[in-house]
Amino acid sequence: MGFPKMTFTENLRLTKPFFDLNGKRQPKYSELMLNMFGDAFVFLFLYNRKKNESFVVDENSIAILEEMKGGGIFLAAHYGNHELLGYRLAELGLPLNSASVVQKPEFFDKFLQRKRTFKGKCFALQKSPKEALQFIENGGLFGLIADQDFRKSCPRKYSEKCQSKFLGVEVNCNPFPIFILEHYKKTPVFCGHLRQGKKNQTLFLKKLNTENLYNNYHSWLENLILENPAKWYGWVHGRFKFLPSQVNGQKAENQ
Repeated sequence: MGFPKMTFTENLRLTKPFFDLNGKRQPKYSELMLNMFGDAFVFLFLYNRKKNESFVVDENSIAILEEMKGGGIFLAAHYGNHELLGYRLAELGLPLNSASVVQKPEFFDKFLQRKRTFKGKCFALQKSPKEALQFIENGGLFGLIADQDFRKSCPRKYSEKCQSKFLGVEVNCNPFPIFILEHYKKTPVFCGHLRQGKKNQTLFLKKLNTENLYNNYHSWLENLILENPAKWYGWVHGRFKFLPSQVNGQKAENQ
């Protein structure tokens, strides 16, 4: 666990001014690990053993849920039990397909695919950009986790819209939602999270304004993180690394 803790420590350092400004305490590594492994255990072994009476939709999210049945883009985050969130969305009858990558080893990938299946249909299949566009055009709800650092080169015409501030740090964002909106300007964009109590789960949904999309997305996610910093598992990801400005700055210092 050495590498995740190093990344965690560096992310705390970079985001400390944001937390100081908001008068909030940053999470402890032990808190984060306890939550993360707890959520993973629930998704992998427990969620389908319980009846649905423990799961409800927030009353202010019901109208948004109905709109999501018509398709669009769903931006999730590494906040709370995001794997279980996908299952609950599929369970509610949404036409969901979440972006996924093949995991290694193969048996683990097959195990995950079974867990990401509801009524015989997997809701996390790998799709090419062309297939994803066709999926959305046919009324599908395309989901992706949008709080990851985008390290590939971004098309120049999208680059400005794919840069944003998150927890006070400049970040690169996945251009794919912007690419979709360029083709289908009226595509609605949603986000949401699953709040878990000891004996219940509540789904909260939000519709995002697509103007300055990533600023709006990060504002939503920042509020969640400030509410409970140890439920955001992006702390152990290189979210704030590999930015051109940071790399160039480090080179200049070393010369």
